[in-house]
Amino acid sequence: MIVAASFTDINFALSFWTAVTFLILLFVLSKFAWGPILAMVDQREKTISDAIEAAKKERAEAEKAAAETKAALDKSRAEMTELLRKSQAEVAAAKGELMAHAKKESEELLVQARKTIAEEQRLAVAQLTEKTADLAIAAAGKLIRAQMDPAQQKQLVEAYLKTLPQA
Repeated sequence: MIVAASFTDINFALSFWTAVTFLILLFVLSKFAWGPILAMVDQREKTISDAIEAAKKERAEAEKAAAETKAALDKSRAEMTELLRKSQAEVAAAKGELMAHAKKESEELLVQARKTIAEEQRLAVAQLTEKTADLAIAAAGKLIRAQMDPAQQKQLVEAYLKTLPQA
């Protein structure tokens, strides 16, 4: 036979033994299980917090290293820019010095060439004057057929040439 029970019927014996079993279970769990479980949870919590702290330290160190690297890179760029500026200045100075030296040499060569040309011109005029005098003496000697020694003839021609305008 089936006895119908409703939700409002309370079985005190069953409730008593359920409560006693629950209390025994709580005692056994608190004595043997809760301590190790809580210790393990605390240990895990400590491990996680240590890992978080280590990660924070590593991140701070990484940021510091990145800042140092950036500073070193900026310093290297500044040094490179300074070296480039110095080398450009040195190249410009060397170029100016070479240009001045070349200009000075060319002016010296030009002055030397002008002196040489003037000297050659003077020698050419002297040779031309001498040849002209010799030709004039020869021509005068044929024309005059006079008896003059060559030194007197040359002296006469040179005196005549001095009276001519110089070109």
